[in-house]
Amino acid sequence: MIDLAAGGVTLYSTVRSSIGHGQTSHLRTLLELAGWVDDAGYRGALVYSDNTSMDVWLAAQAAIANTTSFVPLVAVQPLDKTPFAVARAVSSLAHLYGRRVDINYVSGGFIRDLAVQGDTLSHDARYDRLTEYVTIVDMLLRGGMANFAGEYYKVRRARLTTAVPDDLLPTAYVSGSSPASLQAGESLGLGQLSFPVLPEDFASPDVRKNRFGSGISIGIIARDDSAEAWRIAHKRFPADPEGAERMKLLLSAGGSSWQPRLASVPIPDEAEGQPYWLVPFRYHHTFCPYLVGNHDEVAQAVTTYLNGGIRTFVLDIPREPDDLWHARIAIERAVAAMDR
Repeated sequence: MIDLAAGGVTLYSTVRSSIGHGQTSHLRTLLELAGWVDDAGYRGALVYSDNTSMDVWLAAQAAIANTTSFVPLVAVQPLDKTPFAVARAVSSLAHLYGRRVDINYVSGGFIRDLAVQGDTLSHDARYDRLTEYVTIVDMLLRGGMANFAGEYYKVRRARLTTAVPDDLLPTAYVSGSSPASLQAGESLGLGQLSFPVLPEDFASPDVRKNRFGSGISIGIIARDDSAEAWRIAHKRFPADPEGAERMKLLLSAGGSSWQPRLASVPIPDEAEGQPYWLVPFRYHHTFCPYLVGNHDEVAQAVTTYLNGGIRTFVLDIPREPDDLWHARIAIERAVAAMDR
């Protein structure tokens, strides 16, 4: 295994949803995946947030308490916790366990989830709110006195009793692919996480990139043999007409820019010689595109993303440890082949 972090490349996986799992089985599944991630040398895994999942901070604590190096990438949505509560959670984990969390700042969510909590802000206004939110969290994490008066938040003389040590400060990202998300990330000095279009389109010089770095959420099914990789892919993600109808309903509800963007990518379900695959997204199996093929085929696509500025990869939920190991092999080959 080569040291990807030394080359500026960061790998995360994604934690499985708690939906359909009882308390005991979900904890077991969470810790099993965290072990796979540690063994494969990834930095950690995304713990995402919506109204149907368990609390992300409790899941992060459980993972930290039962691993040695796993870093939760916690999805933080302003409706879920105040800026002070988020900063205090980061500080508490740092001081209880001597461990860090990373943060994926999310401006919104599913329309139904926002409606439940009475959030009626427009898409761009949610990023304005997120910018204020992150500004306050950062002030608190760095030990300063937070005095802030904005449109959405006002705090006066707020301070954490125990500031977070510098070496445990989170690596943070802003999630999104719209101009508003790009502006928010750059104004905060944070990199951006998005769902990627075709590698060659993303790498185009005409596509504006976040000057503080970019990352993508993507699935990878790589194996020694391309036919075996595609056999696994088709078995896991069949072209299910009912799934296609569910995705149409989701797209019609609106609320995000990335879902219509992915849905409009002009590529057939099966494109000969093309590792970029949208069937898992189009048929509502998951929310990201996939790269499928042998190690070299996947590596070629990853190299294009790397040359386009991507340095962080958040891989979709693995079904088995081999998913992480084979993806890593492809990414290591891509790093070796990227432009310097």
